[in-house]
Amino acid sequence: MNASADLQSQLAATDWTAWVGRTDRRTLRASRDWAALLEASLDRAAPKEGALIEPLRHWLWIFAPPAWPTASLSGDGHGPRGPLVPTWPLPRRMWAGSTIEWLAPLPLDATLEVRSTIESVTIKSGRSGTLGFVGLRNRWYLGDTCGIDELQMAVYREAADATAPATPASAQAATPVPAPPAGDWAVTSAPTEPLLFRYSAVSFNTHRIHYDHPYTTQVEGYPGLVVHGPLMGTLMLDAWRDAHPGKTPRKFEFRNLQPAFVGHAITCGGANLGPGHSKVWVRGADGREHVTGDVHFD
Repeated sequence: MNASADLQSQLAATDWTAWVGRTDRRTLRASRDWAALLEASLDRAAPKEGALIEPLRHWLWIFAPPAWPTASLSGDGHGPRGPLVPTWPLPRRMWAGSTIEWLAPLPLDATLEVRSTIESVTIKSGRSGTLGFVGLRNRWYLGDTCGIDELQMAVYREAADATAPATPASAQAATPVPAPPAGDWAVTSAPTEPLLFRYSAVSFNTHRIHYDHPYTTQVEGYPGLVVHGPLMGTLMLDAWRDAHPGKTPRKFEFRNLQPAFVGHAITCGGANLGPGHSKVWVRGADGREHVTGDVHFD
């Protein structure tokens, strides 16, 4: 039996849907000083006293707490599997996308509660092998008021082929694509190693694909350090916010389509589709989309 068939057999022997419904609750303090570190990393103004949590800044506290002891971390740098991560033999993970709704304002320097529930667990097979998807609902509360409701999708994949050399990022766009339509706004930048390091540090994200080059290329099989999915989502929505002063996002949906790598230019842009609705994206220099999304606003 080959490795792929053996993996399929292992997965088929377990009812992974038994994980659906598992829950967790934790409290945290949404510090304004901590938020200021993120804004400095993104070259944006620090929040003022009495400020609210800006869109997507709640991700600062996705990984901490819980602050896992270093000795307990998995080989990829993440915390140990469980209670909200299935213990399946799929070692590689990525943030596939999210749907976020802002329901009520949440202030900085307040104690919040995050209530998490696994809503779905699915096994699929594709060109890249066996994939495991987990839908995790995170609701952020101030007292009895839910301010943020997010459904996060994570994808877990088979181990990379260690015998296959990583393809240089510069060679991944060899196949030409038609020029995409122009948007109504665009901001181009090239994420740097210091930015990836700072974003990992301030969000307490120890996933090694964002800072450990030998691990990223030799174990995960990527051609270079990977730009965080939530970082691209943040840059994408920040570009929308800058282009829409006075508008308030109410719902943000995004999907990560393909990774972007450090040092390579990305453009965060979008187009207005009608009243209260914008299409947004992150594109590479060749026009391919790394991230696509929708913003609903008023």
